[in-house]
Amino acid sequence: ESLLDLESRKNKAPGGYCTLFYAAGRPFIFGNCVGSHADIQLLLHEGGHAFHCFQTTHLPYIQQRSIGAIPMEFAEVASTAMELLAGPYLPADSGGFYSPADAARARHDHLESQLISWTWIAAIDSFQHWIYEHMDESADAERMGDVWAETIRRYMPFVDYSGLESELRNDWRRVLHLFAAPFYYIEYGLAAIGAVQVWGNSLQDQSAAVEKYLYALSLGGTRPLPELFAAAGASFRFDESTFTRLTELMEAEMAHLEVEAASP
Repeated sequence: ESLLDLESRKNKAPGGYCTLFYAAGRPFIFGNCVGSHADIQLLLHEGGHAFHCFQTTHLPYIQQRSIGAIPMEFAEVASTAMELLAGPYLPADSGGFYSPADAARARHDHLESQLISWTWIAAIDSFQHWIYEHMDESADAERMGDVWAETIRRYMPFVDYSGLESELRNDWRRVLHLFAAPFYYIEYGLAAIGAVQVWGNSLQDQSAAVEKYLYALSLGGTRPLPELFAAAGASFRFDESTFTRLTELMEAEMAHLEVEAASP
């Protein structure tokens, strides 16, 4: 139905997204695929949004299923969980096209990226709070650079910026959300908490986890956010114990995948 525009070409807009044609009840995925593993991640991520669209077409009112009707914290559960749930199907002998070692490496790197992204999201959210709590100071770009560098070193001490101090101080300028969508960033972190819980459930029972995932998507925006998480088999929590449990699960799986990736 020409609902995929994935090939990169001259003068094509950058980025990737999924949108919904409401009258037809069909999602459309746009991307710029160039032959890297990022193409797979893009298609899985936007495919999760597409599944969300398909699962809500039965709802009678557009106010229940429009992009704006579904809480962003849960809309990104649909996409991020899809990335994780598809992991076992990346090898060629499971329907994909990677060798077992390459599939394990891709899954390991994906989990590692997710762990790192939580620290980046926390840094941005903390920085935004400082900006709006210190309006006079945040009007000074030099002071902004000082605080940003302090914030990154607090949340991401594992990154060595030696010799790149100027780049670090100015890195906040490339975060579009700081300018165009204040306080719209932590949603990605909250959604990832839900997605990792869905994935964790799949390690115990893939079929049951996917069934709950699809049911939760089918609810559209007809339930409050905590109930949408619960329907997917997750808890809407971001306390220390939840993070500890999820990070330990991810690290254990990463250790297992490291062994698989090293196998001939």
